[in-house]
Amino acid sequence: MYGAQGFGERGFLSFLRDNARPSGDVDRELLRAPIPDLSIDHLPERIDPNADGLFHLAAILWDVDERLALSMFREAASAGSWDALAALGEGENWLGDHDQAVVHLRAALDLRPDGHARLEGLLGESLVLTTEPGDPREIERLLTAGLQESPEFALPLARLLLSEGLVEEGRAWTEWAGEAEVYGAALLLGNLLSETPDSTDAAEAAYWLGIATGDAHSGPQSRGAVAAAGQR
Repeated sequence: MYGAQGFGERGFLSFLRDNARPSGDVDRELLRAPIPDLSIDHLPERIDPNADGLFHLAAILWDVDERLALSMFREAASAGSWDALAALGEGENWLGDHDQAVVHLRAALDLRPDGHARLEGLLGESLVLTTEPGDPREIERLLTAGLQESPEFALPLARLLLSEGLVEEGRAWTEWAGEAEVYGAALLLGNLLSETPDSTDAAEAAYWLGIATGDAHSGPQSRGAVAAAGQR
């Protein structure tokens, strides 16, 4: 059986505990049945049958089966693993479940508020994309903190500023994100430029930059918007 069902009805931790060896760890070969696509060589030498052990297993499994890994993070977090709680929030953000990401990222930061700039950035990004509007000043603070760790948070910061009508500030951050080759920044910059008089060439250059950096949306449809803008 593959996936969560292969671990039985009692859950992942019960599976690990039920199969613990006298040495206290779990035989890695036992994981071949429930996770046949997982390379045993990628697993740590020791898998402990506890919340942190489950977190480490889920972190490795993420590249094999994101949904299964997320289920493991959830159970490990419920069993007391802070790392799993943080990973759960980040995973939900990645998969687009921003409402739940906000819940779990907030919980992780409430427990450990200092020294986690990336989590702050992820919380800010999720708040930009969540169905419930957040406090713009809190979101800006969180995204600014996240920028200490990664330029990726410049793009949601730009979107936040644009949503508030701060066009010049939003465009400046979009340009900065584009220079840092943040995915999606070139497309947003092209869209902004396509709505600006006499900026058709710059907009097309932005779309081509998006194509060069792997943004699949910066294609013919985007360039069509440039053409339409040039005819206005």
